[in-house]
Order: sequence, then C-alpha cells, then structure tokens
Amino acid sequence: MLLGLALAASACVATSASAQNVAAQTNKIIELERAGKFADALTLAQKTLADAEKAHGPVHRDVAASLNNLGHAYANLGQDVEAEPLYKRALAIFEKVGGLDSADVSPTLNNLAALYQRQDRFADAEPLFRRALVIYEKAAGRSTRRSRPSSTISARSPK
Repeated sequence: MLLGLALAASACVATSASAQNVAAQTNKIIELERAGKFADALTLAQKTLADAEKAHGPVHRDVAASLNNLGHAYANLGQDVEAEPLYKRALAIFEKVGGLDSADVSPTLNNLAALYQRQDRFADAEPLFRRALVIYEKAAGRSTRRSRPSSTISARSPK
C-alpha cells in the first residue's frame, strides 16, 4: 500500500498552530511508515491523538485527523479490528464539524473503504470509495490558490 498525504482544498488560508502540529506529526508518521518503522509510527500516532484530545476535547478536526492517522497506523500493522472503529469515529467527527461533503472527509472514507476492500467486503467498500471520489472531485474543482494540505493520511490502493 502506498502512502500519500491527501490534498484537500479549503477556503481557509491560515491554519491554527494545533492544526500545523497535527500536520507535522502526520508527516513524521508517514516518514516512519515509509521507513518500515510501523511500531514507532503507531506510538507517535497514539501520542498525537492523546495530545489533540487533551487540547481540544473529543470532537475537533485535529482529533479526527489524529484518529484517522492512528487507524492508518493500526491498518499498516494488519490490526483492522483496531483500525475500523478509529476510522468510523474520525469520519463522524469530520462530518459533524465540517459537514458531510467536507474535503476532510474524503481521506478517511478512502481509508475505511481500503480496509473493507482488504477484508473482501466489497459491498461495504464501493459506496465509500465512490463518496470519497465525489468529495475529492468537488474539492479539486475549487480554487487551488486557497488550498492547504490535509493533516490526515490517506491510503492509496495499488492500481
């Protein structure tokens, strides 16, 4: 599975220090995963989530991003049972704080769909992949002058 930092278009140019910290931690998690240091990536993802929850409480965009990243770390270790509820919680938070069609929703939908695909749960995966694609295409159609990278990890399925 190839990793990538999902790009999400946003009307916000400025990001909070907390969001920048989550983005920085996400980049470190990606580096660790690319280096094959999955246990270290998991530890950092757990710490990032704990820090985000302490700073913002249970329902905040940074918490959702951290949940998605932790789910991804578990999925990389083959621990789908741990990953699935994290993705679902991240998705619920992203939808609550940003709306059902928020660009932040797309990477988590993609990750949950990829998890279902690995489990041969194609009927569960397909609608999530389709929804993620629609959201991504809408976001890509917005002005790219005002975009910023998402602070969540998105799974890339091999072609």
